[in-house]
Amino acid sequence: MRLPIYYVGTPAEVEHHARPLASDFDVRIAPPEELLRHAQPGDVCIFFNEFFPRFREVNHELVRRQCPSLYALDGILEWRCSWEFPPGISCLWSMRPVLSHKIACIGSSQARTLESWGNTGKCEVVGLPRMDGLLSRQPRQRDPSEPFTILVLTAKSAGFNEEQLQRTTQSLVDLKSWLDRNPTIRGTPLRAVWRITQGLETAVGIENSLRDTTGQDLAAALASTDAVITTASTSMLEGMLQGVPLALLDYHNCPHYVPAAWRITAAAHWDQVLPELLDPSPAKMAYQKSILQDALECSSPALPRLTQLIEGMHTLATKRIAAGLELSFPRRILPSPAGESLAHEISLDHALLFPANPAFAQKDFSRLQAELGDVRALNATVCAKLHAEKTDLAARLQESQALAEETRRRLDALQQEADLLRARERKSLRARLERLQGKAARLARSILRRESPTPANRRVA
Repeated sequence: MRLPIYYVGTPAEVEHHARPLASDFDVRIAPPEELLRHAQPGDVCIFFNEFFPRFREVNHELVRRQCPSLYALDGILEWRCSWEFPPGISCLWSMRPVLSHKIACIGSSQARTLESWGNTGKCEVVGLPRMDGLLSRQPRQRDPSEPFTILVLTAKSAGFNEEQLQRTTQSLVDLKSWLDRNPTIRGTPLRAVWRITQGLETAVGIENSLRDTTGQDLAAALASTDAVITTASTSMLEGMLQGVPLALLDYHNCPHYVPAAWRITAAAHWDQVLPELLDPSPAKMAYQKSILQDALECSSPALPRLTQLIEGMHTLATKRIAAGLELSFPRRILPSPAGESLAHEISLDHALLFPANPAFAQKDFSRLQAELGDVRALNATVCAKLHAEKTDLAARLQESQALAEETRRRLDALQQEADLLRARERKSLRARLERLQGKAARLARSILRRESPTPANRRVA
């Protein structure tokens, strides 16, 4: 019998994340609001998201229920998403710290960053199972008669506000303008294939080939590509795995958690970078390879490591629960490529980093604990009230639906009676009309008989 595990989210959100695990586990996809009805102590619950409240709230409850939780990251860290995300959409301090017991990191550099954010002892270097099929990729051998094909990509979110979208759009417009002015480089024709998001193709004025954002068709596009130009996104790793030169397009000029051997941060860089992509230097290709190996654990497939991590978490949790102990896990369950310590932890000053939230400025931890207890009590009261209101609304809705059904039945009965009355009325009118027609016919015959001359009258005449 396969071990049951829960992947937290809707099928649309997590099915492509959960699919690789289906051969080793009984994977059960459960939205956060349903998960707590099913998960039992010791059940491993996997998160793909800790940004939004619905995931964060259920994660807190899983910790209290002794359910081991794993944050399985599915992409790179990106500066704007981490530090410049607009308020009011999701948690601004997500991953600082991570709520889950463990983090499945995609590579060593990501683990170092997350440990420096206060997640010491949580990070496990796993890789990305969905990229296991790309590990043996080789760049295509372009025929000299073929154009040099450049794949142009943007992240799923090309910008998180209007200003960011405008900058990204301008960078793409500048690229198209450069390609229009330079259809060849040293006699080699250029061809651009565009896969850009958020409807930017209209503003850029290109034909978009993007059909899927889960990465399923990106591998096919990369197979016929000679170079990649992309905004900061996980597609950087896929391009590097293909073994083609990759340029990072970033007019925002942000710090990069995953750098690139070629960078384009202003329009002046196109004249330098594009010719280099056509003839990349061995030194920069070697640097790109080292970036890839640090950003993505790709020396071997990731799925066996993820499977080992989940099984290890379940085994350790089961033992702790049986002993009546709270869940805790060793610093490393998997062998670490960098040994026991991945990074020096940096003390993050949340009050300075997130001044809009006054709770971080409070240094009296006893008061904070008291406030937390008060908030939890208030939250329980509000939740109970909401539950009562929800129950009342559900009952009233059911009553309204029953009333509506009864009204429909009565309307149907009235309609049938009306149809019957109309039929009777038509029948009655028809009978009266027939009687009137009979009387009229008899009257007409009577008149005709009176007016017709008799034989005696004809002789007198």
